Amino acid sequence: MRTYSPMLKVYRNRLANTTGIVLLGIALFLSAPSKAYGYTDPGTGAFLYQAAYAAFIGGAFYFRKFLNRIFRKRR
Repeated sequence: MRTYSPMLKVYRNRLANTTGIVLLGIALFLSAPSKAYGYTDPGTGAFLYQAAYAAFIGGAFYFRKFLNRIFRKRR
């Protein structure tokens, strides 16, 4: 019966984890298409600008309401 040191078990576990990660990376690399023929139409940029403006205006409105709740005068 062989006895292994605790450090050897740690190294074996690290090797097993690293091997699994490397094999997963190779599988993902091989499953990706060689060429991607993608494009973005001009409407996509307009949509992104609109989303950014809406987020800014919504955040400003929320911040104003938040400050109003803190500093409002009691009647």
